[in-house]
Amino acid sequence: MSSFYLILALVFSLIIAIVAIANTEPVTVNYLFGRADVSLIVLILGSAFAGALVMGMLTLFRSIKAALAFRQLRQEKETLQKQVRELENDKVFLEAELNKVLSVPEEPEPEFTESETGAEEDGPAEEPESWRRKKPGQESSEEAEEESREESGEEPGEEGADEKPS
Repeated sequence: MSSFYLILALVFSLIIAIVAIANTEPVTVNYLFGRADVSLIVLILGSAFAGALVMGMLTLFRSIKAALAFRQLRQEKETLQKQVRELENDKVFLEAELNKVLSVPEEPEPEFTESETGAEEDGPAEEPESWRRKKPGQESSEEAEEESREESGEEPGEEGADEKPS
């Protein structure tokens, strides 16, 4: 596309040169503060040069503005890429933490059939006390009852002896 503009500029310059050469008589140019007699060829070529200079300056300012915008966008892109890398690192770290938490082996629940549990078909059966997990230092309720009876001096069959039937 730039070669097209170059060819177009050369053709336009050639046309201006041909018109300038064909018009060589002197002309009077009136300015705000005076007047001057100049050759028409100088006036045509000077006007073309002034127009090219103005267009060149406008193009230069537009190029500088675009370069500054490009620099700002490039810096913003680098900042955003840095944030993306940091977030990806955080994601990898958090996924590793999640996998670490999820990979902690849990003790599988024992699977028993109804015949092993002694459950009736009418309703769900409760797990026997011996199947329940005990925390270290935790005793079953039966063991705790036996200890409390031993401390108080009761016999195993005397639990409900103090209570009166209602």
